[in-house]
Amino acid sequence: MFYLKLALTNLKKNQRAYAPFILSMIFLVNVNVIMQILLKNDGMNSLPGADSAKSLFGFGSIVILIFTTIFSLYTNSFLLKQRKKELGLYNILGMGKRELGKILFIETILVSLFSIVVGLFTGIIFSKLSFLILKKMTGFGEGFTYSLNVMSLGYVVVFFIGIFLLLYVINMIQLKLVNPIELLKGTQTGEKEPKVKWLTGISGIVCIGAGYYMSVTIESPLKAISLFFIAILLVIFGTYALFMASSIMILKWLKRRKKYYYQPTHFIAISNMMYRMKQNAVGLASISILSTMVLVTLSTTGSLFFGMDNVIKNRNPYDMSLMVPQDKVKEVETLFKSEAKKYDVRLKEVDHADLSDGLMVIKDNNNYKFLSKDTKNSNDFSKAESLNFMTEDEYNRLEKTNLKLSDDEIALYSMNGKFEGNSASFGNKPFKIKQIIDNITFIPRVSGISNMLFVVVSNQNVMEDTLKALAPNDYTNYSEMSPTVYANVSGDSNKQLAYAKEMKSQLKAMGMTDSFSSAAIDREELQAFTGGFLFLGMILGLSFTLATGLIIYYKQISEGMQDEHRYDIMQKVGMSHQEVKQSIRGQIIMVFFFPIILATLHLAFAFPLMSNLLMLFGLSDKVLFMIICIIMVVIFLLIYLVMYAQTSKVYYRLVERKVV
Repeated sequence: MFYLKLALTNLKKNQRAYAPFILSMIFLVNVNVIMQILLKNDGMNSLPGADSAKSLFGFGSIVILIFTTIFSLYTNSFLLKQRKKELGLYNILGMGKRELGKILFIETILVSLFSIVVGLFTGIIFSKLSFLILKKMTGFGEGFTYSLNVMSLGYVVVFFIGIFLLLYVINMIQLKLVNPIELLKGTQTGEKEPKVKWLTGISGIVCIGAGYYMSVTIESPLKAISLFFIAILLVIFGTYALFMASSIMILKWLKRRKKYYYQPTHFIAISNMMYRMKQNAVGLASISILSTMVLVTLSTTGSLFFGMDNVIKNRNPYDMSLMVPQDKVKEVETLFKSEAKKYDVRLKEVDHADLSDGLMVIKDNNNYKFLSKDTKNSNDFSKAESLNFMTEDEYNRLEKTNLKLSDDEIALYSMNGKFEGNSASFGNKPFKIKQIIDNITFIPRVSGISNMLFVVVSNQNVMEDTLKALAPNDYTNYSEMSPTVYANVSGDSNKQLAYAKEMKSQLKAMGMTDSFSSAAIDREELQAFTGGFLFLGMILGLSFTLATGLIIYYKQISEGMQDEHRYDIMQKVGMSHQEVKQSIRGQIIMVFFFPIILATLHLAFAFPLMSNLLMLFGLSDKVLFMIICIIMVVIFLLIYLVMYAQTSKVYYRLVERKVV
């Protein structure tokens, strides 16, 4: 009973340190409850693209679990640091480490019980709200119903019991490793004046520079995948190294500027930061990295959600299309027309284009070489272009022109890049380019991962000879013409969707849905994916923002406790109240605005890399991505300023309570 009363008294007296820890744990329980309930929801299995949705939220739940573990360890280390002096006093007064361990154990039980119970209760409430938000964002149908899975809650409870046990074990190890005098000193143990670590600073600059260079020089979306995580690791390592070295270097440079340094406000601020910059550097680098993660996560997920029309356009040049055998062209066109009348949608056009199957080729000085599907060199695939052939008769029929070509002449259309030169060869077969085609009406211009080439030759025989020269071993796979039947429709969006689903169903019965593409069906499936993706981004962004705010808060508390005595002494030797306030303001601004500036710089240099990765999802609208990035920076900056203002009040109260 004695230990229980003592533990309750400790929690009450240390509420300034415990309150944010408990609130953060409640929030983490909340987030995990929401993710698990959504993931284990019975309605998830009835969704279109259920496997993709479950994979997406499964990935998100794993990220949240990892984040929860890391952040719990981080906040616990701050909490223990604030309580060392109190535990040391108990130890000096005769309480052994075993007894202290009992107090910590009871405190851990009380905190964990309160956090888990409140977290579960609020998590269930917010999971219902999150369910409604997710349903609205994704357009999930009536089959996606809210259901509370007891197993999901049990999983969260067991996980957090494990987290709190881990924190208790870590605290006990820390308690056993230090002597009572070190505990009693608590957070007041100072640091020696740090030396400038030139090697660390240079390596940090080099790593960040290398990450930036990768991002701005990568041109291929496929290559961006392999270098994405390397660039991230380089920037993270470089950020920590840069803060640990350059911050000290900057402070020492300011110290050498005598006119600047020998002023009351600057003198105190620079000296205070100088002697604890090693511990500051890790926290500030963490703030910068977390801020970058918030900006990147919300910018990419937001761009995919709001750029859905651009993605659909890139995936579907036509409202509906599919490749069919030559003898089925008329039958499929007739089916398109007859079903359109039943579903009350208007066909703007129905036609077909006779094209060869697309070949992947690599351009080398206007000489195109075939790239086999068996090629494993990712660098080759990153440079590859898609190539299709058609005859002049087919081109003239569709474009209503009168192009005339001889057997050694071609007309060439490059969709995503300007072709330069007056000749081209395919394999060992050369051609003169009679005409560069600027636009083809039956092939809408779309932005893709790789460039698309359309080559018009004089006749079918020339096409076959060219295919043999280009891909002699794979000729039979590309020799047969595969007409593409396409249709563009207008009308009510729900009717278009019903019409597309009916066409897909009938074509499936005919055994011809392998290449079927529909903008209406894609829109339905894409809304579910991008809506879920944005929802997940919001959850992760909120978690990272909370982590940023708590790190700032704990830094303000720990530094306020250290500076309280120093500012009291400074006032006794003549420093005015106004000078104290100016010094505090200058110190806080220097410390907490550098991370957000660096985070914005990271986002700016990550823009080319992230643009390439978004291309893999079908989003090519870089202007939209840039606008979303700017909006997210402004919103996060406002949130950051609020966090800075609120946590600064804690520091002021700690330091100024002795100001007279």
